[in-house]
Amino acid sequence: MKLLAWARTDTGRKRDHNEDSFLVDDELRLFAVADGMGGHQGGEHASKLALEVMRARMDEAKGDLVEAARRIERERHRELFRTTEPVSAIDDTAEHRWTGDLPTAPIADSAIPPPLTVMKAAARDAGHAIFDAALQDAGLRGMGTTLTGMLYDDGRMYVVHAGDSRLYLFRDGLLRQVTEDHSWIAEQMRAGNLTEEEAKESKYRHVITRSVGFEREVEVDGVGLACEPGDCFLLCSDGLSNMVDNADLERVLSTTWYRRAPQYLVDLANARGGDDNVTVIVVCIANDAEP
Repeated sequence: MKLLAWARTDTGRKRDHNEDSFLVDDELRLFAVADGMGGHQGGEHASKLALEVMRARMDEAKGDLVEAARRIERERHRELFRTTEPVSAIDDTAEHRWTGDLPTAPIADSAIPPPLTVMKAAARDAGHAIFDAALQDAGLRGMGTTLTGMLYDDGRMYVVHAGDSRLYLFRDGLLRQVTEDHSWIAEQMRAGNLTEEEAKESKYRHVITRSVGFEREVEVDGVGLACEPGDCFLLCSDGLSNMVDNADLERVLSTTWYRRAPQYLVDLANARGGDDNVTVIVVCIANDAEP
């Protein structure tokens, strides 16, 4: 299978600088979004540094990933993933539509596939680099960034995540959020303490509970997903997800050429207020024979 990717980023209508960064590396098949925080200088620096470190670490390890992928192909242990049934098995006939069920439980450390192990290590290294840089420069103190990244390897997408940037999977006309937001609002809603309407009005709606680099160590979520031809992955910062709900995201991906979708979604977020920087990456899984 081959991957096709398109990306856009925009300052938005209310900000005077862009603290978002994105990574599209076709050779490594590595894609990521980072939304920095910590003021103009700090936020922009943190998001860029996170992606620079992630790319460098994955480039260094790409030889190991090839061997790791071979081992995974030989073993094919379902328990390595967060679900007992691969996503690809959910929609394996024309008569059964994918329901959108996605893994929700963390992978045990002892069962992490090698490519995901390397991805999580790269995210941790990014956190160390950001934290250490802030120690050396008082103007950067308190900086950090969200980080949502994915690596395609041997038919699977390996995802790491910290913060409230998001990854969605669009398959068979259905959109599902793969990542869970690490934010105060999201945690309260999952606990049943807030309704969606209350969350929209809360003064804490921009408070995140995990970030890369604000502290030296951070817990990074990880998941492996089996891919199918036709799958579309949407990576975005909260500048999109806060302005465009999931139903509208699904509608856009259902009716718009994928290569045009990033710009369309950026324009839609800005048309609805553009309260924040907005970054969008769309990655499509295609058959090798497709143009």
